[in-house]
Amino acid sequence: MVKTKEQRVYPRLSVYHLAKYRLLSKPEGRLVEASAKNISGGGICLRAEEELPVSTVLQLYINFPHFSKSVPILARVIWKKKLKKSGIFEMGIRFVEIEEILHNEVIRRIEYIMKKFGKGK
Repeated sequence: MVKTKEQRVYPRLSVYHLAKYRLLSKPEGRLVEASAKNISGGGICLRAEEELPVSTVLQLYINFPHFSKSVPILARVIWKKKLKKSGIFEMGIRFVEIEEILHNEVIRRIEYIMKKFGKGK
């Protein structure tokens, strides 16, 4: 078995946040509900009933606790897998474009929670 070096820049926090997304290629399309399994400053693991191809670009809206409204983020699917038991899809989503102030706040809150509660992945 070959071990690979961890490539993450930001620590991941296990979470359950509601999220919605729409395909960037269909800006007038419907918002699809999903949930976040974990999050970092660079992306999110999203769970959804809909399978999205790798490289799909999304307008993602994440509901963070203590934020007055959902946070809009431009993001791209970088990997996907189907969960056998539930039939839903887990997808690795990389943040492509996020306002710097929001990005910094996400990182700050993740670091605070991990330090205070020792949560992480």
